[in-house]
Formats: sequence, structure tokens, C-alpha cells
Amino acid sequence: MSALIDDISRAIASPVSRRKVFKMVSGAVGSALLASLGLGRATGALGADGEGDPRCQRFWVRCNGKCYPPGFSCCGRTACDRDDQCCKDHCCEREHTCCGSRCCQHDSTCCGDNTCCPRGVACCNGKCCSQPRAICCGGECCPEGYLCCANKCVKSRPSPSTACFPV
Repeated sequence: MSALIDDISRAIASPVSRRKVFKMVSGAVGSALLASLGLGRATGALGADGEGDPRCQRFWVRCNGKCYPPGFSCCGRTACDRDDQCCKDHCCEREHTCCGSRCCQHDSTCCGDNTCCPRGVACCNGKCCSQPRAICCGGECCPEGYLCCANKCVKSRPSPSTACFPV
């Protein structure tokens, strides 16, 4: 029982969302109830050390030497619950986009390896343009009102035959 209380304390103190902590604590309490009835180990719900049982509990997921309830998946050195997606070596909530080592909000765009650009902001050479409604032209951000001509930002069209795109 003291191991269960330690596991719950660690879950509450961890930098995890309240929703996830509630799920983990609920699983731990449910497991403790089942264990008291002789139906399994109580400490498995919070990723307890599964050394005594190489299979953890039936249908549980083993990740980094710890056991997690069904629905979890191993993602690098951590375990993601069913509400998350694996993003290289960390977990992102399903409505977020995996962007290198970051999780971008659902209305953001991944730009480069670890940059999230807000909606409506262009990505240019792995960086977000600082001005809204700018576009990427030849590797630089052209502000609104400029043209992109021959991969250069210009204020006016150099010649009538030059193909330009308005910003």
C-alpha cells in the first residue's frame, strides 16, 4: 500500500496535465482495489517496476522496465497514453502536431525542426516571418505590399515581363 501512495504522490508532483494525473491515479486506485481482491498487482498502474513479472500484467505495455496499462504505447524513453501520439521520443496530445522535439498547437505550422509558426504566419528558412501576411521569397520574408520577383523582395515590378508574385 505504501508503494501505491508513493506512486500517486509522484504522479501528482510530476509535470503532467491534471487530466493525465487523474487517469493515472484512477488506474492506480482501481488496480489497488483489484489487488485487494487478489486479481493483480496494484502498483502496475503508475508504471511500477515490473521486474518480478516479465509479462507485467496481461495485455499491459512494458516500456523502459516499467509496466503501463493497456492503451499506452512506448515512445522512446517514455510511455504515451491513448490520448497522446508519439513524436520521436516524447508524447504530444493528439490535437497537436509533432515538430521535432516540440508539440505545435493545432492551428500552428511546423517550421524547420523545432519551430511552431502561428496560423497565418509564413515559415521561411526554418524561421517564422515576423510580420503577418508576409511570404517567403528566396529565403527571406517579404512584408505585405512587396512583390516576390526572381526570388527577391521588391517594392515594384522591375519590368512588365518579369514574373512577380504579390505579397
